[in-house]
Amino acid sequence: MRSDSETRLEIPDIGQVSFRKSAVARRVSIRVHPLKGVTVTMPSRLPVEEGLRFLMLKKKWVHDTMRRQRERLEQAEEGGRAVQTLGDGSVVRTLLSEIVFIGDGEAGRITVRKSVAEDVKLTGRLYLSLERPLVRKEVHYPLSLTSGQGTGADRSAVSGHAAAAAAGQAQLLDALVRILRAEAASLLPARLAFLAERYGFRYGKVTVRHNVSNWGSCSSRGNLSLNLNLVRLPEPLCDYVLLHELSHLRHHDHGPRFHDLLERLCADNLARLSALGDPAVGELLKSVRASRSARPFSHVLEREIKRYRPV
Repeated sequence: MRSDSETRLEIPDIGQVSFRKSAVARRVSIRVHPLKGVTVTMPSRLPVEEGLRFLMLKKKWVHDTMRRQRERLEQAEEGGRAVQTLGDGSVVRTLLSEIVFIGDGEAGRITVRKSVAEDVKLTGRLYLSLERPLVRKEVHYPLSLTSGQGTGADRSAVSGHAAAAAAGQAQLLDALVRILRAEAASLLPARLAFLAERYGFRYGKVTVRHNVSNWGSCSSRGNLSLNLNLVRLPEPLCDYVLLHELSHLRHHDHGPRFHDLLERLCADNLARLSALGDPAVGELLKSVRASRSARPFSHVLEREIKRYRPV
């Protein structure tokens, strides 16, 4: 979407709301994102007041959506499956690294410092694990980015603090996304190529994108798009998404033949990971054995993926 302009307002009981005018928007719409907040998108010709009026009409829906998202995020964040608020001491785990955010009070831009956590050439480990990072990445940022809440009776001062805090969160999220994008570009194409060769698939281009709605997609031309958040999934779940998209190269719909193929691939891949010693496989196999689904491997893996939230 191409945005012509953006206005941020502090709305009571909602917080910071972004009003965006778009040259391609045909109607006013509202989007509630668990990290980026509330965005009202409207056609370029409409004044911000029209967007505000529409927001007020939908205020109950916005509140209900924010509440549900908070509840889901709290549950997912407790298990490390979501990233809610970033700040001093926040930890995000990927298949390659442990990312730690450190507010050290230094002025200036955000910097990332890396150190080796495990050398697999020495340990001989053949699987990737969220619990055993290869690299530790420290994201150092000025404390001022997350100290914008403040107190004060002046409404404009409170609004200013909230805006500063929201802007600080956006900068930290951008820093996280840059790290995830680099890791995804390094890991996902190679992993996709390995699985494609193992199971006899041929595909076109591979694109790594920052999506919040899907984990991957396959075009009619055989080009694959992968979500950079895949590196935040346990190895069996990451592989499931890759196998899902590879299966679409043979069956473009979600019919029985597609699901039968995907089930066979998932069963074989979990057996492979289990043989490598991946501890994430054990609990999954227990769930598979307990499942009453006609396709238990696909059913269990799909269910587990739904517990994770992209950033």
